[in-house]
Amino acid sequence: MRFHNEGFIDKFDRQIKALKEVQECYHMAGKVDFFLKINLESLDAYHEFIRLKLSKIENIGVLESYFVLKEIVQTTEYDI
Repeated sequence: MRFHNEGFIDKFDRQIKALKEVQECYHMAGKVDFFLKINLESLDAYHEFIRLKLSKIENIGVLESYFVLKEIVQTTEYDI
C-alpha cells in the first residue's frame, strides 16, 4: 500500500471483497501489508486478473507473486 490511512484501507477492503478470484485476504504486520490467496485456472488467467482487476486498485504500491508448484500437506487439523 502506498498510503495507510483508514479511508484507503477501507476502500481496499471493499475492492478486494468484490473480486471473486480472491479466496483469502489477510492484513499483515511486517514487510507486506496484505497477503492474498487467489485461485485461477492458468497463468494466462492470472495475467488477465492482474492486468484487468488487481492493477485497477489505485493504492497498490508493489505487487509480489508466488506460485504453488506442488501441494505437499494441506490441513486445518492439529493435535493438542
